[in-house]
Amino acid sequence: MLTLSIGLLGTRCATPKEEHVHGEASPIKTYPKDYVHSLTEINLEKVIDENRGLKVLEENARTVHDYYRGGVQEKAEGERLMKEGKWEEARTHLEKSNRFLQVVLDYFPKDEAYRNLYGDHVVIFLPNLLIADNYLKVVRIYHKLKMDDEIYWAARDGKKFLSFSLRSVKTEWGFQIKKGFEEASPKR
Repeated sequence: MLTLSIGLLGTRCATPKEEHVHGEASPIKTYPKDYVHSLTEINLEKVIDENRGLKVLEENARTVHDYYRGGVQEKAEGERLMKEGKWEEARTHLEKSNRFLQVVLDYFPKDEAYRNLYGDHVVIFLPNLLIADNYLKVVRIYHKLKMDDEIYWAARDGKKFLSFSLRSVKTEWGFQIKKGFEEASPKR
């Protein structure tokens, strides 16, 4: 009898809490297939802001979200170092970002403008686009370092990830990266 009453009390306490959580969670917007997300809606600064917090180290990453956050954090560090003109260090962080993000792609191969992670926590989720942007930055670094032999391969890989991204979700940011590859790639 005691077990039954505790069991009923436990389910009564859990039910309102679940309803409350689901009641406040706003549904994710859906967009037409050809919708292009603007730069004001989806951009690197927003992605970086969403992934601030404790630094994710490769050896401590356990979930796909950890790897995504770690990839964004490494990208942010690489961007900062590029602004300071520290090309080799920036390249190292951008490559590390790509390693993190490629783990994410093993589980979720498609980009999404907005992905619900848990509860009502929604983030801009663009691992393919972030990798493509990293490769574009690496191409620019190779230009600075006069590593012309490496430019072709980095551009090829970056364009591949960009095409995966644009198949899933169209963004002005993606089209800017595409234009960046056209301008930065050597003509063959």
